[in-house]
Amino acid sequence: MKGRLLIVDDEPQLTGLLEYLLKDEGYETSCAASGELALVLAEKDHFDLILLDINLPGMSGMEVCRRLGASAPPVIFLSCRDDDSDVVGGLESGAEDYITKPFNHRELILRIEKVLRHTSATSVIRCGDLEIDIQDERVRCRGSLIHLSPIEMSLIKCLAASQGRIVSWQELIERVWGYHDWEGGHDIVKVTIGRIRKKIETQPGCPQYLHNEWGKGYRLCFKNFPVEP
Repeated sequence: MKGRLLIVDDEPQLTGLLEYLLKDEGYETSCAASGELALVLAEKDHFDLILLDINLPGMSGMEVCRRLGASAPPVIFLSCRDDDSDVVGGLESGAEDYITKPFNHRELILRIEKVLRHTSATSVIRCGDLEIDIQDERVRCRGSLIHLSPIEMSLIKCLAASQGRIVSWQELIERVWGYHDWEGGHDIVKVTIGRIRKKIETQPGCPQYLHNEWGKGYRLCFKNFPVEP
């Protein structure tokens, strides 16, 4: 899977076409028909990029982009508005790119790839003394390079990209292991979290970084890291 994309548009025909194109390219997609629902999904789930229409019912796409916040995934606007003022306004609201409708499908894919390359190239996430380089897949803790197995690396990258959000074990088992049958999944996640804690925590039994929120899931946090209430 290349990444998880959120498509925000109130035209079912267009969202259906985009889902088909993006899944064919190896992306996982979710859809929202309103700005309000887009904000809920962006808060609840992790996405690598958001394709956002400007003309939405209720809250406009530009308002959605402004409300997403600094820790949100990159945004590409898809809009029928092609005036220079609209393009400038869209970019000033925080979007990485602006594509006018109708658009060339191949161009859209290339622009998505370009934005994802740019954001991943600069995605070094720091939590106190813990540093996670998403692109190079390297983890340092208190200045020392930490050796993680591929599964352990995938798991900590997943939690790091969520930036303080609680991630359920069901979501982790699907995103890290690719399992949709959850039998035994909770124990698999728990054991892997325990192995990572032994490598990065000074006191694995009283973790600073990898927290277990009972009945909800896991999150990566530290005193200077965003944490949901």
